[in-house]
Amino acid sequence: MKRESPKIGYYPAAPSKHPGNPERSGRPSRAVKLRFYGAIAVCACVFVVCAVLLIRYYANIAASRHASEQLGEIYQSSLAATDAPAETLPSSSAPTAAPRVTPLPTQAQTPAAQASAAPAGADELWPTVYPDNPKLKVSAVFDELQAQNRDIVAWLKLEGELEEPVVQRDNVYYLTHNALCQKSITGALFLDETCDLIHVPTQMVVHGHNMKEGAMFGCLKKYKVKGAAYYKEHAYIDFNTLYENGRYVIFAVAEVDIRSGHPYYLPFWQYSRFTDEKQFTDYVASVRACSMYRCKVDVQPGDRLLTLSTCTGTDDNMRLVVMARKIRPDENLLDLNMAVMSTVDK
Repeated sequence: MKRESPKIGYYPAAPSKHPGNPERSGRPSRAVKLRFYGAIAVCACVFVVCAVLLIRYYANIAASRHASEQLGEIYQSSLAATDAPAETLPSSSAPTAAPRVTPLPTQAQTPAAQASAAPAGADELWPTVYPDNPKLKVSAVFDELQAQNRDIVAWLKLEGELEEPVVQRDNVYYLTHNALCQKSITGALFLDETCDLIHVPTQMVVHGHNMKEGAMFGCLKKYKVKGAAYYKEHAYIDFNTLYENGRYVIFAVAEVDIRSGHPYYLPFWQYSRFTDEKQFTDYVASVRACSMYRCKVDVQPGDRLLTLSTCTGTDDNMRLVVMARKIRPDENLLDLNMAVMSTVDK
């Protein structure tokens, strides 16, 4: 009988000599299985934690938006119902207009210290008394708002993008609480603690978080991303405080450093009042040098400024600032609008 030659390279597997030992028989050991199931358990835990944090994050945003909408309804109804002059607020219930002050970096001064060092001409350029409200009558529009939270001192509106209450206590509390004092990662828009509303400030600085979903000052990044085209459509800010209503026009948008000695360092938070004309013009020149736009909106000594500040989202030491000046009572609005429309990117 003819024998078949074996196939080259083919060798049948020999039966295991250790059927009772899975490790030596080709099966995964108990240790390997434990490591595998342990890795799955860790991944599951990470997934659950991330899901919880994500749900909490969006729940915070929803709660803050609800708080803003609630206060917005109160504000709008108060606006519609209030045409008469506001009543003077009793001294026993006066708002937080001169808040606690903590030390500022470098050579910062409090408003009182700056006023005492101011030359004679400074008070003429920037009076400390509101010309239309010398007795500091609080607008009745804020009565209902302050019934919700005594820290509400202003209302900010950026047409089509933002409408929020502005609070003032210190520079810490409202980083983690919304305008109804509820714990929230979105925080609230708050006026810098050094700003004294009782004595007319030369510059008001409002801080807020740069939220990815656009909440709080998240919309300000559009001035950077969309450039001058966006600016031309959103150049005006309405900012009404306890003591006055004001409309402002933006003249600069910049990313600045808050660390002394670094490029683009600009201590904008120090200037709630200016000591003289030169300090003001030097400051405005520094702002324009940092700005992303070439803007022809003029800024003159005696103008009052409003600065919106938020983090850039990339560096904790950098701030995105949107700077505006108050529209003058006798200003030609056609010329002003032409200056706005002639703005270009650098």
